[in-house]
Amino acid sequence: MQPSGSSSSSYTSQDPPPRSELWWDRLPSLKIVRPPKGPFSPQVDERCLTFCSQSVTGRIHGHDPWCRTLCVRRVFLHEVTRVLALHRTQTVHHEPGKRPRVELTDNVDTAPVHHPLPPEGQRYSGWLHALVASSFSSSSHPSPDHPPHPHADAHGNGNGHGHGQGDPSDVRYWKAGWYLWWSRSRWAAQERMDLMRRSLEKQTEWQHFKDRRNDDWERGAPLDESRFVDDVNRLDDLANVPPFPDVSNESVLLPIPSPLSLRTSLSAVLAPTQRVLALVRTSVESGDQAELARRLAAKACSDEPFRLLRVCCTLIWENMGFGDNDRSDSSKDGSDRGKKP
Repeated sequence: MQPSGSSSSSYTSQDPPPRSELWWDRLPSLKIVRPPKGPFSPQVDERCLTFCSQSVTGRIHGHDPWCRTLCVRRVFLHEVTRVLALHRTQTVHHEPGKRPRVELTDNVDTAPVHHPLPPEGQRYSGWLHALVASSFSSSSHPSPDHPPHPHADAHGNGNGHGHGQGDPSDVRYWKAGWYLWWSRSRWAAQERMDLMRRSLEKQTEWQHFKDRRNDDWERGAPLDESRFVDDVNRLDDLANVPPFPDVSNESVLLPIPSPLSLRTSLSAVLAPTQRVLALVRTSVESGDQAELARRLAAKACSDEPFRLLRVCCTLIWENMGFGDNDRSDSSKDGSDRGKKP
């Protein structure tokens, strides 16, 4: 005999029971969707604009096209930090006449990850460094508690590829913020598009791989040609050319200062102007400006400006050679006679 509590439905106890569609389910509704943050965020972190042109003679002779590329890159905090531990604390707040309120607080312990900037980011002009030093001064030197990145030698020890000045302490590293990248090389533009699918860690490994292959080429070590694309070998002349030519000299990578540091820099530049405006305000409130205006009006209404103008015109007229030379000569002779003993 079948128990009365049993059911002949096809769904199991783990699945939710089927629900019939209601008429208000067909109405349009609003949904609040919060996109994920961190490495799973769909937010755009880089935009590039490339413009290239080629001429008829350049195409015939196989010259590279004229290209300009401009990219704006935003480095987020999760790209340059590593989570060490997560501590969750629970605090209970007791208020008279109310139910206890529980508050959860997450404390995340992080450590910076030092990814060296590419060769074009290891050098930029001194005036720009002075402008952005307030916000990026700490990016050039890692803290003593955190040693340099294991690939720092390949990016900062001056191995012949233009990464730094030879001193590991001068290596600049990626920091959270905005960066501006500009290049006039079409090879650099192509590589930039490829690097848009790589993280900072993968970009560092790629640069290390290029430096290692170029070092092998400089030492005359045999290269594994099977790793190169056959089309490149057929179309390009690879004689006496390194596997990865250094085109960083035609590119520039600059950190964009944050609004806070820019405001601080402008405040330092405009400090004298603020001082002058404060003095002008004080003089206006004390009546000194009004007294100065009254004196200027009194001088303008007198005959002194006209006399000064007449004397100036007379001197200009005499210097141009249209003065009374006879009178000046006679007066000069009289003065000379009066000086004789």
